Amino acid sequence: MKRTVFLVMVLVSTLLMSCNNGSNNSQQLPFGRGGGMGPGNFDPQAMVDRQIEDMDENLDLSNEQEEKIREIMEESFENMAAMREEMQNSGAGFEGMREQMQKSREEQNKKMKAVLSEEQWEKYQVMQEERRERRGQGGMPPQN
Repeated sequence: MKRTVFLVMVLVSTLLMSCNNGSNNSQQLPFGRGGGMGPGNFDPQAMVDRQIEDMDENLDLSNEQEEKIREIMEESFENMAAMREEMQNSGAGFEGMREQMQKSREEQNKKMKAVLSEEQWEKYQVMQEERRERRGQGGMPPQN
């Protein structure tokens, strides 16, 4: 009986170790897909891809529009990352960075408006407002 229990324990231990070895805990999860925004989890490229996919689905983007929007978003993420790094290195306050980021968003919106048709722009603004509302509710979709 003791031998059977021992063999079962060895088998269970082996199975558990093989399952753990198969999972990669260092894998970065894209924002919004279980990865959160903790250090090392934020993947700007994945976020751009999801936003482009969402916009294409809702705004029916042309290939040219998609390429231009991708460039705008990638540039915006690079600018934001540089601002965050500058703030961390200089010890500047969050308020100053917030103002810079707001200006960056306004510039991004000007560029987006130039790429989108009037109808697409109106839908885009609605999408942005819905995204802001979800963020205000902890990222949860609104309850009807």
